[in-house]
Formats: sequence, structure tokens, C-alpha cells
Amino acid sequence: MVVKPWKLEKSAMCNYCGDATIHEIEVDEYDLKICCRECGFKRYYTFNMVEIPKKCL
Repeated sequence: MVVKPWKLEKSAMCNYCGDATIHEIEVDEYDLKICCRECGFKRYYTFNMVEIPKKCL
């Protein structure tokens, strides 16, 4: 199944340049990317998803 990534925008303080600007956020099934529009600083986060089977009763 193909999952379309979420593309979001959020106003926040940049950890790198210190300005309060718009950040572009992209979330897909494997990772999260955040990019400051002002300076271009990018942060990446990876999801390690594990399916836990249900217990048999």
C-alpha cells in the first residue's frame, strides 16, 4: 500500500539561526523531515516501527 507523505507548515523558532520562521515538515511512513525556510537547516528523524502481535487468549 502506497502512503502519501504529509506536507505541513508550522511557525517555530529555528534551532540553528534562532529566527521565528515558517518550517516545512514532511512526514511519511518511515521518517520525519523538518526544514527552516529562512536558513535551510534540516533535521531528520527515523521511525523504527515494529508490529507487536496480539496475545492469544
